[in-house]
Amino acid sequence: MSEAASPLFICFSSKDEAVARVVVEFLEARGLKCWISSRDVPPGQNYQETIVQALESAKGIVFLFSEHSSQSAEIRKELSIGGSINVPVFPLRLSPITPSGALRYELATRQWIDIFPDREQALGKLVETIEKVLHAPAAAEPAVAGSIPAGRPVVDRAPAPAPRPPPAKRKARARAPLVAADSEEFEAVRILLARHIGPIAKVFVQKAAAEARSLDELCERLAAHVSAPADRAAFLQAARVRLAVKS
Repeated sequence: MSEAASPLFICFSSKDEAVARVVVEFLEARGLKCWISSRDVPPGQNYQETIVQALESAKGIVFLFSEHSSQSAEIRKELSIGGSINVPVFPLRLSPITPSGALRYELATRQWIDIFPDREQALGKLVETIEKVLHAPAAAEPAVAGSIPAGRPVVDRAPAPAPRPPPAKRKARARAPLVAADSEEFEAVRILLARHIGPIAKVFVQKAAAEARSLDELCERLAAHVSAPADRAAFLQAARVRLAVKS
């Protein structure tokens, strides 16, 4: 999907919807298309699955940081999914609070913009920041070979010998995921986790399967997404059985 077609995902608590709609109106008036769940989830569609799809296609996440969103488990899931696929996050703080817990980790390296005391100025700064990040070149343009600075004389001389190329480095072979996405084991674990957290489970299983170094670590990573201790223990036991993990 092209950048023009990819919207900004608006991550917010339902209790902050009024402010979220103001932010969307401001951004879209300046040509930045937004995706907001209260408007853009089609009727009859699975809510959580649509959220995941919107995150996967987003070019950025505008996170409305408030007392309400800081306490929302769903917000933490959305930010976690965005982080797993390297979607840039633009935090907009709605009140003078500081992040704690999981949000403190998620926002540790991000500079947020305060919507107070001047909302118009803050939203203008948000637009500038988004455009700067999204349109930043991947790398600086390389200098043109043989170019001569203005005002310096040209001197005939033999060309310098070409530098010897560095020895070729052996490319590291990409490690296959511990559990293939089209395998029975993957589907079984996905279903187990989805009972606790919904369709978002698929994203977490894919990420854990790609990053974990052992099946037991894979199970532990997935169990961390189950909030209730009893449910977490039951999931961990069932997942280990499905993946035939030796105790």
